[in-house]
Amino acid sequence: MRTFIALLSAIALAIVPAALLSEAQAASRYSVSLHVSKTEIAHGTSVVFSGKVSPAAKGSTVSIQYFDVDQGGNRWRTIDHATVKSDGTYARSIVARDGSTSYRVFKFAGSGLSSGASPSVLIRAYSWQTMYFSDLIRYGEQYVDQYGPQTVAGVPVEHYWATTSTAAGASRWSTTGTCKRLRADVGLDDRSDAGADSQFRIHADADVVYSLRVKKGTIVPVDLPLDRANTISVKFSAEARNDLVPVYVVAANPRMYCAFPEDD
Repeated sequence: MRTFIALLSAIALAIVPAALLSEAQAASRYSVSLHVSKTEIAHGTSVVFSGKVSPAAKGSTVSIQYFDVDQGGNRWRTIDHATVKSDGTYARSIVARDGSTSYRVFKFAGSGLSSGASPSVLIRAYSWQTMYFSDLIRYGEQYVDQYGPQTVAGVPVEHYWATTSTAAGASRWSTTGTCKRLRADVGLDDRSDAGADSQFRIHADADVVYSLRVKKGTIVPVDLPLDRANTISVKFSAEARNDLVPVYVVAANPRMYCAFPEDD
């Protein structure tokens, strides 16, 4: 029994220094916090990165980094620096990269302390992405710019999605949960019959989220918000209301407002 008690005492004495060592190791590492002024912005907009380094390291610098998933293979790359003030705080305004990008702030080792990094923050920088000549298209690419320049209600159209002469055809584009708006100008090509009539639809995944009756001689601007996080793809389709006359449905200059993951 005495031997057992002695063994427990020895284990306890060994655990206490180990715990103290772990606390000392934790205390010897820089702690870095990060706050960004905005997480969803238009491409080209500046974002303020601010936070605090603890223990304070007056006059030293922290590195603002983004996570590169392409060049060099999955690594953090430094794009700017900020100077640490006497109270440990820092702030720096930078222009965010296009698309969806993860950022962090990193403090290199110094003054006997190990390096430390802030939690990462995802910033989405949106820009308009054309839907013609796009590598996002899943199927139906033959309906994009298929006839050469078009004319809709007397207006020349160079880039578009268009059906066959019976309003047949469908195309789908990937959004990968990063697009939050879609725009296009919808009408009938002037080659359509005077009495042509059709229905144009936009689908978000399997759901119809927009439906428009289209007649010759009109152009309807479509400005459709998308449920970004829950929309993986969008589809254009159309249907002739009179199969006996030529009807070419056109969605001119289709584009989506997206923040695709950075790839360069």
